Amino acid sequence: MSRLTKQLREKMLAEVLDHAFAEKQRQAKAELNAAAEALYMAHHGEYLATLELLPGSFIYRSKNFDVSIGGQRHLISFNERRIMTYESNHSRVAFDADHPEAQAFLSANNNVEDIDKQRSNMHREVNAVLESVHTFKKLWEVWPECKSLLEKFEHKPAIAILPAVQVHRLNAALGLPVEEVPA
Repeated sequence: MSRLTKQLREKMLAEVLDHAFAEKQRQAKAELNAAAEALYMAHHGEYLATLELLPGSFIYRSKNFDVSIGGQRHLISFNERRIMTYESNHSRVAFDADHPEAQAFLSANNNVEDIDKQRSNMHREVNAVLESVHTFKKLWEVWPECKSLLEKFEHKPAIAILPAVQVHRLNAALGLPVEEVPA
């Protein structure tokens, strides 16, 4: 009977949460990145060709794009440095709340936050179940549906395979059983 250690519980918790939320989070973040790209292009798009013609010392590049959408501040981070206009270098670029790209960005951002909140809530609930049991046997009794996902963490002790020995020959060689001497 294997016992659940703290490290094992943490790995199992991550496994359950990743199973339920990893793909949703990846898709939501991809949508957010696409919306951030569209927002960047809405502001910089028509000027990029002209800005590319300028010498490097005239261009400001940054991985961060600071925007204000209907009064809400959002700092957008990109993987690579992007050309930024002077306005985006020193202050937030303001978008109206009804701007289509801004609405798409806010929607995608809310979706990412909702999924993160759901994962956080499930983290507490799954952790409570895992902390309430001390063995795999009890876990399978309490939550049998998780067995298919978590049984890979259960390390069953190896059963020692004894050599095939003919016990009657061993007993004969050792003179067993010993007969009692009458007193």
